[in-house]
Amino acid sequence: MLVTTTTTTTTCMAIGASQAAVYGAVAVGILIVLLIAKELLNSYEYKSAEHSNIMEPHPKAKALAANINAAIYPLLFTFALIVLAQIIIVLQC
Repeated sequence: MLVTTTTTTTTCMAIGASQAAVYGAVAVGILIVLLIAKELLNSYEYKSAEHSNIMEPHPKAKALAANINAAIYPLLFTFALIVLAQIIIVLQC
């Protein structure tokens, strides 16, 4: 009975660790895509009707770039926790 419980617990822990690694990789990938999108939106400019020679930031792109922060900040926090956890694992060895 003890061997079965230990084996089951070990298997569940291994599956949980691999799932956490996958979720961490997905979160980092989404963070990279959102940071690229924010930079591209911030750099988007157009020629305004009032000043035909002056390039101005597009207001909708600026608003969207500002609203992307709502998704970027939690992912940055998650990334920081992943890095901190990896540093702790390395320092324990």
